[in-house]
Amino acid sequence: MNFKDKKIKLIILICGICLVILIVFYQFFGHETNAEPNMDEAEWILEPPVEDEPIVEEEVRVILVDIKGAVHNEGVFEAKEGMRVKDVVELAGGFTEDAEHKQVNLAQRVEDEMVIYVPRIGEEDIEMGTSSPSQKNDGKVSLNKGTQAEFETLTGVGPSKAAAIIAYREENGSFKQLEDLLQVSGIGEKSFEKIKDNLKLN
Repeated sequence: MNFKDKKIKLIILICGICLVILIVFYQFFGHETNAEPNMDEAEWILEPPVEDEPIVEEEVRVILVDIKGAVHNEGVFEAKEGMRVKDVVELAGGFTEDAEHKQVNLAQRVEDEMVIYVPRIGEEDIEMGTSSPSQKNDGKVSLNKGTQAEFETLTGVGPSKAAAIIAYREENGSFKQLEDLLQVSGIGEKSFEKIKDNLKLN
């Protein structure tokens, strides 16, 4: 074999080795370069992240409530709609030592222009508890605004029934008609007939 033939064979061998290397390189790296992009990443690129919408706070109505009697600071206070009598008592500095606070319905919701009177121990001939501007002196007790003490003035209604009426009102909302009182535990047809003429809705 002369030198020329050896040279040709060497060139063919080198070309074969290069071809094998190219095939191997394509097998390992060619698919990765042509791979489709990750869908999650693509979506993130196409669609910018959604920002959280700002939280809009509901406007709370401010009302004025007048509190008198056995509290440290009598006067007219600004309260937020939905507050209870106990909250207004706290705004007024709390009860004094001689307060007859059992006569006041602390769980009652307050309303604009409401008057809260906290009697002192031993006081007589004083209208106790709370009253609202919509209540009239007609001698009737309001189902939707009456206090524990007011309900107890009704014939056959003691502390437990009075508390049941208030609890029902707090859980179910305002009474729509006087007959709704029959839904209150402890109030039957006979009891209702005795007190219906002394009741009003508002």
